[in-house]
Amino acid sequence: MITWDESMSTGVPLIDAQHKMLFQKFNEFSEAISDVTSREAAAETLDFLQFYATWHFRREEKCMDEYQCPVAAQNKQAHAEFLATFDGFYEKWQNGTITPELVRETHRELESWLVNHIGHTDTQLRQCVEKGIG
Repeated sequence: MITWDESMSTGVPLIDAQHKMLFQKFNEFSEAISDVTSREAAAETLDFLQFYATWHFRREEKCMDEYQCPVAAQNKQAHAEFLATFDGFYEKWQNGTITPELVRETHRELESWLVNHIGHTDTQLRQCVEKGIG
């Protein structure tokens, strides 16, 4: 279970609300995989995350560009790399190649991404918003 807090704020309420939704869905995924009989619920949550992450990334990248955030290019690259990794997990889940290791690896990668990327990259947007660039 992970919790969003103010230290993860980007300074853009819409982006923060989207991050909170990603945390909520990750936590739902965590709950679903803890119950072996809930693999279908876990797969449904991954379906949502597959769509939502792609949708959110486009909005966040546009926002970073508008505010001329110095990490905008790095952020886009990190998003592309994450989506490539996530697509690999997602494909295995969709093909029914679900093993305990895949479940652990998917969970670990998602958790690491949410905490580290939002906490270290996305939060750099806050400084640009505060400067009023854009």
